[in-house]
Amino acid sequence: MAYCLHIERENEVPIALAEWRAAVEKTEGVRIVALAAHTGINPLTGEVLRMQANEGDADVYFSDEQEWQSIFRWHGKSAIFAARFETSETSHPIWRAAVGLAAHLGAVIRGDEGEIYNLVTGNIQKD
Repeated sequence: MAYCLHIERENEVPIALAEWRAAVEKTEGVRIVALAAHTGINPLTGEVLRMQANEGDADVYFSDEQEWQSIFRWHGKSAIFAARFETSETSHPIWRAAVGLAAHLGAVIRGDEGEIYNLVTGNIQKD
């Protein structure tokens, strides 16, 4: 399983679904998933995968490919996405979208191990 990053508030105050949806609407290149299921391709096997969409899941637009891809999974009080890119690559469409969403929500981007990422540099913040 891929390492995941989470858009959440530092003080564990939940992000309401309405707040999340409003942030998605304000963030360029992001939209709420319109379908009842996501599809994707397993990069190792080529197998087509189909997953049930949660209310609040969101797509990101990849201009180079001219396509929308399902990226953000809504989990009731925060959003999660796979870190299949270097976070220091701040021009990556997923990173740009995640930073925009976090900024609109007054949130942080946190790794699976609890580390917080700097929204400007994409590097892990040092205490």
